[in-house]
Amino acid sequence: MKKDMTKGPELTQIFLFALPIMAANLLQQLYNTVDNIIVGRFAEEMFPGSLSAVGADATLTFLYLAFAMGLGIGASVVCAQLFGAREERRLSVAVDTSMIFLGAVGVAVMIIAFFASPWLLRSVLSVSDPDIYKHALTYVQIYCIGLPFQFIYNAIASALRGVGDSKATFFFLLVSSAVNTALDLWFVISFKWGVAGAAWATVISQLACVTVSYIYLRRKFPFRKGERHFDRELCGKVVKIGLPTAIQQSIVAFGNIAVSRLVYHFVSVNAAGKAISDAFTAGTRIDLFFFVPVMGFQSALASFTGQNLAAGRLDRVKRGYYKTELLAFCVSIFLSAILYVSARHIIALFGVTGLATDIGVQQVRFYALVFWIFTLYMVLGGVLQGAGDTLLQSAATLSALALRIILAYLGVYAFGWYGYESAWETMAYGWLLALIITNVRFYTGGWKKKVFVRRSAEAELSGAAAE
Repeated sequence: MKKDMTKGPELTQIFLFALPIMAANLLQQLYNTVDNIIVGRFAEEMFPGSLSAVGADATLTFLYLAFAMGLGIGASVVCAQLFGAREERRLSVAVDTSMIFLGAVGVAVMIIAFFASPWLLRSVLSVSDPDIYKHALTYVQIYCIGLPFQFIYNAIASALRGVGDSKATFFFLLVSSAVNTALDLWFVISFKWGVAGAAWATVISQLACVTVSYIYLRRKFPFRKGERHFDRELCGKVVKIGLPTAIQQSIVAFGNIAVSRLVYHFVSVNAAGKAISDAFTAGTRIDLFFFVPVMGFQSALASFTGQNLAAGRLDRVKRGYYKTELLAFCVSIFLSAILYVSARHIIALFGVTGLATDIGVQQVRFYALVFWIFTLYMVLGGVLQGAGDTLLQSAATLSALALRIILAYLGVYAFGWYGYESAWETMAYGWLLALIITNVRFYTGGWKKKVFVRRSAEAELSGAAAE
């Protein structure tokens, strides 16, 4: 259901809009984590190196997902601003344009990623263990088959969130999670397919998700034969807004790959290498759950900002931001405290033991102490996204990444400040830099000029009459 967020209590609207997004993000993380848990518990003994292989692939799968989500942000902002400006006819065309464009990009990425996988694993990630490499290549090449489904789904979900419909994405991912979990258990445990079973379960669940979401979308935006379904100008807007974020998130993913190289460096030179790799895989997956509430608040604030800027309600944007920032900070502190206390029990779910458990606990407890910095930065990023100021946000994120990688590699190879813990401890410095850059942008006001469409007086009168 479309939701007009240009009226009513700001925090209430943002919070209620964010809840389904958080639930959907949680489901997405859960079904990704199910792969790790089932592979770690039921495939590792039969296929040694399976858990580390899935962990190595996580950086690559995040790269593809990040690119799709970045382009999806462009679709979301365009749809939010057209909805806020009450341009319904252009909005319908923008939805179809986004699906066609992202679907085509998804096919191209699938082909490139499939054939580039051996090089990425060997040369970029430096996966040298033959067992880990073999299983990692199997998993990621099967995963690539589902990339067009992933891109189309992100176009649909982004368009719906842009018009205020966040509940639908939760139900889409509920279907996907149920299918993925059932097939994971069936393929890995019953058929004993190992990582290949987990990968095929993911692909089939993505197909189920995009099918259900497309059927739903067509009820909201019916297909009308003979009408225009692709608009070059609107596609250009999606690219202009979404491409900087897509490139930014992809570079961040490559940055994570660069950090992962440090982990695999310690795997090759340290007698406890496998423990380090398994701990990093489990710890990273747990850390991603931290992102769930923050990304929910950011997405909700982006849609809220886009609609209200297009409607000329800057006052609501500022009030909504300040209230959301405070709420997100409190939620982050609460969840961090829980995770810090229960870190050892959560790590044990992945089937790791001994030294791997100790390293994993060290990683997640560090995140628990500093995650409030990331929270403040990401929530403010929602305002910049909604305004269409994605280039500045991309610059902030890339600056943070550069600082993190420089500190990590200098700390390991030049000065000896760090060991394997460089993979996570340097992230806090990057977050702090990004927070400073985005705050300077917010308070100097350049983001206010990025909105590309505004509600006309005729649309305002029409909307008032309809009410």
